Amino acid sequence: MPYWKGLMIAAAIDLVWIMARPTGTQPATVPRLEIVAEWPAGPRADTMGLEQLDDSLMLYLQEHPEDVSALETLAGFYADHEWWDAAINPLARALEIDPSRRSLWTALDRAVEKSGLGKITDAELVRRAAAFKESVEMEGHGC
Repeated sequence: MPYWKGLMIAAAIDLVWIMARPTGTQPATVPRLEIVAEWPAGPRADTMGLEQLDDSLMLYLQEHPEDVSALETLAGFYADHEWWDAAINPLARALEIDPSRRSLWTALDRAVEKSGLGKITDAELVRRAAAFKESVEMEGHGC
């Protein structure tokens, strides 16, 4: 009896193997490597949209450099994409203009924490605000 039992088990394994892996009867379900490895020639569409939004906010800030809401929006845009270090600069500038806004302080605390800086000094905030103000002024001038 052990011979017939072993033969039946072997036949069952062969049958499962054949049924689960059809070789030439069905098209391949996994795409070829060349199809998977195709990359777009230019920047991705969503990246281009992000750059356009960033550029439009920067151009708006050139015309309205004291608009705290626009600065907060730009910082929120950076924070939404987890660019924490970049979010600190417009927040520093906004706090320089209107230090009484609690939402700016909250956003700054969050950005500093998430960026890994731990603490930020007043001197560093002033330096970052000045650097951001200069970058806004230079935006669109080919620099």
